[in-house]
Amino acid sequence: MARARSVALVALGLFLGGCSSTSAPAEPDGLPAAPVSVSAATAFSAPGPYTAGVVVKTTAEGDPVVVTYPVDKGSTAGKPAYTVNLVRWFLGDPAAPVPPGFASLHLPTTLATSAYGSVPISAEGPFPVVLFSHGFGGYPEQSSFLTVHLATWGFVVVAPDHRSRDLHAVVSGTVQACTCDVTDLDQALAYVTTLDHTHGSFLAGKLDLHRVASLGHSAGGGAAIAVASNPGVRAYIGLAPVPAPVPPAGKPGMLVQGLADAVVAPSGTLALYDTLQAPKRLVLIAGAGHNVFDDACTLGTGSGGLGALVHLLNLPAAFAAIATDGCAAPDVYPPTAWPLIDHVVTAQLRWALGIDPVPVGLAPGIDRSFAGVTATVSSAASAPAIPTTVPTTTAG
Repeated sequence: MARARSVALVALGLFLGGCSSTSAPAEPDGLPAAPVSVSAATAFSAPGPYTAGVVVKTTAEGDPVVVTYPVDKGSTAGKPAYTVNLVRWFLGDPAAPVPPGFASLHLPTTLATSAYGSVPISAEGPFPVVLFSHGFGGYPEQSSFLTVHLATWGFVVVAPDHRSRDLHAVVSGTVQACTCDVTDLDQALAYVTTLDHTHGSFLAGKLDLHRVASLGHSAGGGAAIAVASNPGVRAYIGLAPVPAPVPPAGKPGMLVQGLADAVVAPSGTLALYDTLQAPKRLVLIAGAGHNVFDDACTLGTGSGGLGALVHLLNLPAAFAAIATDGCAAPDVYPPTAWPLIDHVVTAQLRWALGIDPVPVGLAPGIDRSFAGVTATVSSAASAPAIPTTVPTTTAG
């Protein structure tokens, strides 16, 4: 199987080529105020006052890190939109040129975004930092719907590539069992801290290093919780997270889970939530599968989706299950749930990092505020509002 994957990888390398809102004026540090013309329950579901920029950098350890950041809207005129290219992550080199013949194959390996590549960061700032950890078999840009959204709300999202368990590691059969992902997050924070302190760097003086949070999906959710033990990380969010060590007391945390997830059992997330110390919040999304928190289900929908690529590369069935869970009916189609996810993550980060003095739009009334999706929100002060029957199946 490993040889088949390697041959397929070589072959791939050879042949591939709600409603509108009005925000109040920005605060002196550049952080936008909460919207004033929409319901609080959906306040942060629409993009914020900034555009997003994306750049791929390399840490001192030689590891890729993707930085998504706020950009002033007037500075993107005439600039091309940024496109995520999975070919580069498959090959293990995000800076590699796109191989000839790529476009003609019509494979599910590109995804357009509303961000722009390598444009100047906003003249405002400094901005809070969010460390993002991708899932097993993932890549730093796997949840661009969310990372780009956060940048429009004034966050700098720093996403290292976890080479021990990224897309290339799965494809090439080189996955390592380690806690390297937490080290990656620590090193990524150290790297952007250096850039913030370096005159002339694109992040010079732009980071509010007193406001740092961690965010991650699946295996990355566990890493995001674990890295909250770093004294420099003030808050954490786990999206369908795997089990993780309990962070120190006093750090606000939130777990978000799809109740139709067949990869990370909802019962496990509920058990993890019970171990966390207050303040904490739990969001349960009815009918949502594992990939509701990433872009996987929207890749190449006209050419077989990720399933077609998994088949082409002869990847293990377990990975295929992870890559496609939540992409088909009766599960909620992920883009339908994205406004809800964008909102709760943005609102939680703003409250946990002290931008909003009280949570905005995180009350129980959120349960039916988004078309096509329902959710329950609980906090440490109340018992989790969960269905009578919670799925316990775990696959992959």
